[in-house]
Amino acid sequence: MIIGIIGAFDEEVEKFIEIFHLQKTESDLWDVYLGDYQDKHLVVCRSGIGKVNSGAMTQYLIDHYHVDLIINSGCAGSLLSKVKIMDVVLSSYVTYHDFQPTRIMEYSVPEQGKVSASTKLIHIAEDALKELEIQNYYIAPIASGDAFVTDEVMRDTIYQATGAYAVDMESASIGHICKLNHIPFLSIRTISDFADGNDDFEVIAAYKSSQLVKVMIEAL
Repeated sequence: MIIGIIGAFDEEVEKFIEIFHLQKTESDLWDVYLGDYQDKHLVVCRSGIGKVNSGAMTQYLIDHYHVDLIINSGCAGSLLSKVKIMDVVLSSYVTYHDFQPTRIMEYSVPEQGKVSASTKLIHIAEDALKELEIQNYYIAPIASGDAFVTDEVMRDTIYQATGAYAVDMESASIGHICKLNHIPFLSIRTISDFADGNDDFEVIAAYKSSQLVKVMIEAL
């Protein structure tokens, strides 16, 4: 089995590199690390921030490494008050919050713009959460767009438009490309902030997501 793992920035991938003793490829263009763990081949990459970077990296993993599944691991902002910092959100589906008007997204993106994650991977992630004794998690939509969400008005507008529990800049494009290629995917995001420009706990949140992914890999 070949498992692809995508994080947007250094903090979202560095723990994987450390835990699995991964080695960087010689590519000057792609930031990709390889290794083996429990008879599984791991391809971990730092895509860079944003939809284009993450989408391009996703297609590269599929074309060049022939991955069997892709897990997007990292942190995200909460879009509603009940989803607290350090809570985990597993993507039920991913969508765009900046694809306007919505009616165009509905016929230009798979599944009318609500791209469903792998049910199997969601179940494996739930088992991993239980093993880690993490109780505060949600299986819910995640919205993505090329914008840092740092004020309450924008945050609330995104929630009202999408119903998503968390907002980031990569999940939707990764899910979009995976769905076009019939590759199972799941986005796992630990909440690092309230998408309001205040305190941010990216490093701790990214590490929590990586712990969860490690347990999932052991179960696959």
